[in-house]
Amino acid sequence: MPGPALTAALRATTPEVLRAAGAHDALVIGSGAAGGLAALLLAGAGLRVLVLEAGWARPPIDSRQLESVVLDALRQRQPIQSLCYAWSFDPEAFVDDVDCCYLTPPSRPFVWLRARQVGGRMVIPGHGRQYYRLAPNDLAAADGMSQPWPLRPHELDRWYSFVEHRLKLSGMHDHVPWLPDSEISNLLNPTPVEATLQRAITARWSGARPVLGRFAPPLDALETAAQSGCLLMRTGAIAREIEVDSLGRVQGVVWIDRRTRREERARAPLVFLCASALESTRLLLLSRSGRSPDGLGAASGVLGRYLMDHVCVKAEGQGPPLSQEVAQGRCIYLARFDAREFSVPRTERGFGVQLHQIPGDGERSDFYAVSFAEMLPQPENRVSLDPEQRDAWGIPVLRINCAHGGRELKRAAEQIAALRELAELAGVTLTKIDEAPEPPGMSIHESGTARMGHSPEGSVLGPYNQCWEAQGLYVTDGACFPSLGSQNPTLTILALTARACDHALRTPRGNATGPA
Repeated sequence: MPGPALTAALRATTPEVLRAAGAHDALVIGSGAAGGLAALLLAGAGLRVLVLEAGWARPPIDSRQLESVVLDALRQRQPIQSLCYAWSFDPEAFVDDVDCCYLTPPSRPFVWLRARQVGGRMVIPGHGRQYYRLAPNDLAAADGMSQPWPLRPHELDRWYSFVEHRLKLSGMHDHVPWLPDSEISNLLNPTPVEATLQRAITARWSGARPVLGRFAPPLDALETAAQSGCLLMRTGAIAREIEVDSLGRVQGVVWIDRRTRREERARAPLVFLCASALESTRLLLLSRSGRSPDGLGAASGVLGRYLMDHVCVKAEGQGPPLSQEVAQGRCIYLARFDAREFSVPRTERGFGVQLHQIPGDGERSDFYAVSFAEMLPQPENRVSLDPEQRDAWGIPVLRINCAHGGRELKRAAEQIAALRELAELAGVTLTKIDEAPEPPGMSIHESGTARMGHSPEGSVLGPYNQCWEAQGLYVTDGACFPSLGSQNPTLTILALTARACDHALRTPRGNATGPA
């Protein structure tokens, strides 16, 4: 539930107040991890910020409190969302697939899991909340099969540290070659069970470096932003278009009020687009003008292209009994487990594994393992606007065309074998294991489609996440990623958001010559 300051801000943000307010200093679209942090940093700097969130502020609803007939009715309207492992924890956190539809070719399924609520997907019960830095090789892969990130070596380090301090990250200092250390606020020690499994793994594979997962609860960014007195927030606000003037300067956002179905406008010279990767790109494609007839950033030729999601393989089983409880988010993480037989870091792309052991009924424990592998950015994996289909609010829907390539399928076979080996080592009897990678989207780490780069030729965004074709428009969610790595992307999204906010606050709005 929202805290008292955010609750007051939500109540105060009526249509009448918004119309009387005139122009704001900044608009933030989306209230998830990136949007919440952007609102906090911009409002904390004294800017008058309006957050537009398509969903609602609502308490979580435990599915165990719902009658089976209600769950069945929800599942009928959420055939895609109900595929998510966390759907049963709080079904109404997810979108209605009938109202929020999209299209895919029959032979290329993509599972687009979405939450329209204050806090976004980060506050869904059961979310892993793992935070890992990308390594230098992740940002400039030696194989040349992805565009390098427009960052100097270690340029993100200060922003990673900035975010990690705010998160109060739990974990250890591990000194793993392919997993940079983080700033840890709550230093952990392995439990006896964790230590036993770590020792067994390192004894079996000379190059394996099992570490404790680095985790934290969601950052309460919006409540802190509201405490500044500079925040307004409108829920049920579905962004439809970003407006720019004839010189390419952002002017504001056109949005639809879900309560009244009226079209509204909010004006500001600074907009942070943080609606999640595909929603953000959808809005860029919808935002057309004389300067950008095919959408903001489309002149690059890459808007909507290079969609990625981690190649995901999961396993479940039962093992020996455990004596202690396990905190949410706690796990053993095996970075670059593909390199487990090597004593030096490998430069090629690979995969990691998260292992969860949870006490069961006393006679056994429950074992969960998930492996994420990097998906190469390919131009044919893309999203575009469908020329005919509309959602419940009359907005063109996305057509998503994405599939794993031969490299991803080969890697998935290696991931499956690795999970079997780990289960055997841990004395676990597997009850379920994927025999093929889950469809793209199931990792819920979708990225790309509006990548950042050094020049407008070949990228949608500049090095500081500002859109080349719209001065004052920053996109800092996963849409900006040129490549993905094998780590959870959330920490990098937050670091890029903090860095972009710093750039925006140092850039005179209306006078800059373009994205620096």
